[in-house]
This record gives sequence, C-alpha cells and structure tokens, in this order.
Amino acid sequence: MDPEIYEDELTLEDIIHIFKKRFWWFFATVVITVALTILYLLLTTPIYEASVTLKIEPQSQGSVADIFTSQLTSSRPEISTEVELIKSRTNIEKVINNLNLTEYFKNKSKDSEKEITRLDIIKTVSEMISVSPVKDTNIVKISVQSDDPELAKNIANELANVYNEFLKTLSKNEYTVKREFIEKQIPKVENDLKAAEEKIRKFKEENKVFLLDEEAKNILSFTLEYDKQINSYNLQLEENNAKIKAFNDLLKKVDEKIISSETISTNPFINQLKSKLINYKVELAGLTNIYSETDPKVKEIKDKIAETEKLLKEQVTKIVTSQVKTINPAYQDIYLQLIEAQYTTEILKSTIQALTKLKETYNQKFARLPLLEQQLLELERDIKVKENLYTLLLEKLEETRIAEAGVIGTAKLIDSAITPDKPIKPNKKLTAAIGLVLGIFLGILVAFIIEYADKSIKDEEEIKRMAKGKIVLGRIPTFEKKKEYENPELIVLNSPTSPVSESVKLTATNIIYSVTPEPKVIAVTSSGPGEGKTVSSANLAISYAQNGLKTLLIDIDMRKPRVEKALGLERFNIGLVNHILKNVPIERITQNYMENLDVIPVGPLPPNPTALLTSKQFGELINTLKEKYDKIVIDLPPILAAADALIVSKHSDGLILVVRAGKTQKHSLKVALENITTSDNNLLGLIINDINEKSSNYYYYYYYYYYQDGQKTKRKKNKKNKY
Repeated sequence: MDPEIYEDELTLEDIIHIFKKRFWWFFATVVITVALTILYLLLTTPIYEASVTLKIEPQSQGSVADIFTSQLTSSRPEISTEVELIKSRTNIEKVINNLNLTEYFKNKSKDSEKEITRLDIIKTVSEMISVSPVKDTNIVKISVQSDDPELAKNIANELANVYNEFLKTLSKNEYTVKREFIEKQIPKVENDLKAAEEKIRKFKEENKVFLLDEEAKNILSFTLEYDKQINSYNLQLEENNAKIKAFNDLLKKVDEKIISSETISTNPFINQLKSKLINYKVELAGLTNIYSETDPKVKEIKDKIAETEKLLKEQVTKIVTSQVKTINPAYQDIYLQLIEAQYTTEILKSTIQALTKLKETYNQKFARLPLLEQQLLELERDIKVKENLYTLLLEKLEETRIAEAGVIGTAKLIDSAITPDKPIKPNKKLTAAIGLVLGIFLGILVAFIIEYADKSIKDEEEIKRMAKGKIVLGRIPTFEKKKEYENPELIVLNSPTSPVSESVKLTATNIIYSVTPEPKVIAVTSSGPGEGKTVSSANLAISYAQNGLKTLLIDIDMRKPRVEKALGLERFNIGLVNHILKNVPIERITQNYMENLDVIPVGPLPPNPTALLTSKQFGELINTLKEKYDKIVIDLPPILAAADALIVSKHSDGLILVVRAGKTQKHSLKVALENITTSDNNLLGLIINDINEKSSNYYYYYYYYYYQDGQKTKRKKNKKNKY
C-alpha cells in the first residue's frame, strides 16, 4: 500500500511556523505601511467642514388668497425634492456670484497652467457640497468641505440663504403675477367707468328719460348678475393665464419642457368635454329656477358636471405628462401646479361660455323693448357692470397684497455655519489605526505570499510534513570549507572531532541501525543537482572506513561524476564502465584512497548509461563486491535527472535521499518521494544537510555550542562556503 507522502492541509502550528520564519518580511511590511500612513498624514491637505441645519416647513398661504387658489392643491414636497433643489445649478451659480467665487478660484489656480472656466468652478463647488436629510424628520443638513475653513462656512451660510430666497420666489410668484395684473387693469376700468357715467348723464338730459319700467328693471337685474359673474370669471381666467405664463417662464429658466395652452385648447377630446360641461351648466341653471337643490334632477345634473370636470382634469394631466418624458423631482411641484392651472383655465372657459349662453336669452327679451328704454337699459347695465368690476378689482388687489406680504420661505434656519477650527479629514487617529491594522494584514499577506513564492525547503519541519512517515537519519550543519585543507569538503577526514564530523558519524550509525539486518550496500541520491549527495556519500564512506569497516565508494553518476573531484583524485580513465563493457578486472578499476577505503570511479562517460546499469554484468559486479567489502556506498545521479538512481537502488539494501535546506525545491522533493514509492524502492530515510539555526534550531545549537577545553562556548560564525 502506498504511504502518504504529502500533507496539504495547514495546521495552526504550520501557520505559526511560517509566520515566525517570515517575521522580518511581516515586520518590514508593517513598518513601511505605518511610515506611508504617517507620511500621508503629514503631506495631505487638511479638509474642514462647515454645516447648516434647516427645517423644511409647508408653504403658508394667506386666508384671503385662498379664494383665488381653492382649485390648486400644492402639498409640501418630499425631503428628497428639497435636497435636489438645494444642489440645483441655479442655486450654485447664485452662491458663486454672491461670494465672488470666480475671482477666488482664478487667484487660487494661478500656479496651474490650465485656465479655469465657470463650468469648472460650478463643478468644484458642487463637489464641495453634500446635502443629507435627518431620518424621520423635516430637517436637512447642508455640509460644505474645503481646505479653506472660512470659505466652507461662507458657502454653507450663503447656500442656505439662496435656497430660502429661491423657495420664497416659488411661493410668491403666483401672488406677484396676480397683483401686477390687477394693478394694470384698475386704471383702465376706472376710465371706462367715468366714460360710462358721463354717457348716461348726457343721454338722460337729451332724451328726458330717467326711469325704467318693471320689465326692463327685471331684464337689467338678470343681465347685470350674469355680467358680474362673467367679469369675475374673466378676471380669474386672466389671472390663471398669467400664472401659467409665470410657471412656463420658470421652467424655461431651468431648461425644462414648456407646455403651451394651445396644446390643450386644440385637443378634440378637451373641446368635447367643454361642450358637455357648458350644456350641463346651462341645464343646471334652468333647473335651479324651478326645483330645489335637493331635487333628484338637480342632483343628477350636478353629478354629471362633477364627472365631466374629473374627466377634463385627467385629460389635461395626460396631455402635460405626455409632453414631458421625465419629470425632474426638483420641479415636480411646479408641473403639478401647472396642471392645476391648465385644468382651472378650461373649467373657467366652460363656465364663462355657459353664463354667456344664459345671458343671451335675456338679450333676446331686451331686443323687444322700446328703443329709448333699450338704450337707457344698455347704459344702465354698462355702468353697473363697470362699477362691479372696479369694486371687484379693488377688493382683489388688497387681498393679493395681503397674501403676497404673508408669504415666507419654507425653510427655517436652525443652526448657521461657524468657522471650523479642526479638520475632519484626515482623521489622524482613525487613519493611523487603519494604517496599523492594514500594515498587520498586509504583513501577514506578504509573509504568506513570500512563503508560497519560495519553492525551496527551508527547514526540517517542512521536510517532515512532505515526507510523512519517513525517518530523518541525519542532520549535517553548514560548515566552512577551509582553504588550508587539500580537500576541504571532506570534513570527517580533515576535522574528525568537529561537530560536523560528529553529525556525519551519527548519521552513519543511524543508517546501520535503521533496518535489520543492517544495510551493506547503501545508495545515496537527491532530488536535484547541487544538494550535497556526493559530499555526503564521501564523508559517510570515510566515516565507515575510520570505524574499521572495509568500505567501497562507487561513483555511478555517469552523467556528471564528481566523486574524484570531492576526494581530490585525478580523473581516472578506467572505471566501472570499462568493467561492464570490456570486462576490465575489478582490481584494475579499483583505487585505494586510504586505509579501509577503496574507490571505483565511473571511467569514460557512456552514451547510454541506462543500458549499462540494467545489464547482467552490473548486477554480477555488485554481488561480487558485496563479498569483498563490509560497506558499499554508491553515489547515484539525482532522481529527477535520470532513471539511473531508481534502477541501481534495486541492487542496494536501501536508498538514502539527501535534502539540502534552502536549496531543494518542494515540488522536486515531492516528485522524488513519489517516484521512490512508485518504483517500490526501500527508502532508508533522509539526510538533511546545510542546516542552521533557522532550519533546525535544536541541532544547530547542539553542534555549535560544543564543549571545548571543558567549557561550553559559542563558535564565531564566519562567512561560509556551503556545499
């Protein structure tokens, strides 16, 4: 059964280990982030905020003026509408003009090469302003942010004033239109009244006719009443037309769609409804002369009038809304009032036409009177009409003046803006805290990214996780290659009592006791080149030889042989390849290196090493050598470089995999272990070399805090030549 080779899941211990290993990356990231945050706080321009609080009130109306506007339903706009109105371009432009901000921003941008335009100023000021309603209240907060605290205060206060004046203009507009219209009409009507009085006086003097009979008085009474009503409705109609013009002028200023009265008046359906309304009102007038108000016939005709007026209003609304594709919420109230005004206009026109039709019936009776009576009646009626109209105009003028004077803004100032003394941006404490938290987060992230990006194995714990269940036979610390030695890589030979030599000897002993019976033929390999397998093989062989065991070191790396170089031998042209291919005697290919240690080099490099190693001669050679030596150490090529290592290890008692801390790649080790498992080779264990205090603290201090002259001292660490 295949053993588990690699464990993907990270434990808390693994995470802590990674964090400790990459601590300086974490620390550097935190320091840099905090430093950049502090630099930002020092260099960024402080931003100040000034705020104005407004309470939005319903629009107030004078009680007398309500006579004019009983048909209009202007409810308080929603707070969202007020927010749009406050930030409207019209108000922003007024603030810029009132505070002379054009000059201010032009002076401020003198250092800039780009010329600032009015649109740029409007955009800049708009971006400085934020308007937010307070939840579940009629209170609105206007906030202005700027690097100039005085400017922020001035803009906030001025915008509140401009907005209040704008609301006054909207509310006052209809009363102003009425007053101006009435003031223009009064002089005309006054002159007409004087002329009518003079005309009747001359008629009476010339014709000696001073009184009317009862029938003429009756006709005069009715015609005067109808004229009085017609004049009143005409006056309302003119006022309503003036109001419609004012609404359209206002919409024109804000670039909104203008609705013409002709669009409504020429509509066929509107005209049809108006005709019905006239007939119903004439019929109602006739019925009220005969029946009481509670009579079913009167009620029926009144219901028809109400239904017709409702249809008329719906049709006017439909026409106006169809002309406007999208109604801006800020001007929705204006459109609603415009619809009411248009509807009222059509109702007034229908009423006037109905009264005119009723008046015509009395005009026909008037035509049957004697000529002088007709003339006197005509003059009497004319003067009465003008008197009534003059009196009505004077009353309306006073009422309108009272209503106009009573109009106030619909926004009350709760708190005016003051010059802020502390900036709101940047919030130094909050920004510093965010910078620290961000630095910690980024530090952890960088630590894990570095760990992920670093494909090499750094310490013993990683090796144990990857080679789960495999024995670590030895740990060989980093050692210095001293130039005074002829073969500086042979630490066991050069310094047999050094801590590094002791670690090699301990490894050699662990190999002996790793399996039973003890292995005689030991194959040494690695996952990739440059990981120390040859040096480990040579030192292990020397260690066995020093222990009195007759040892043979065989170099079977037929691609890049290095045993001779590590031992300081000259390149020998006769070796293992000559024996397999040409049956050169074993004695001829064997070199004695030292007491108890012989060496068989590769010899000439073959064109096809795999074919040689799978040959019968190679197997026979190994069996022969087993009889002559106590220990045979075979230096193999890396597992990932060729299949030679896995082939040769079949002839050994066990395979040893050398791993170099900081050099061996994680993926390479994983694949090497998988290949060993798949080929069913006996892996005795692993040797970790080039370890230090980072890769294996326990063994590093074990070897380098060593007893010298009976006292525990620490060796001075010099720059090392690692193998």
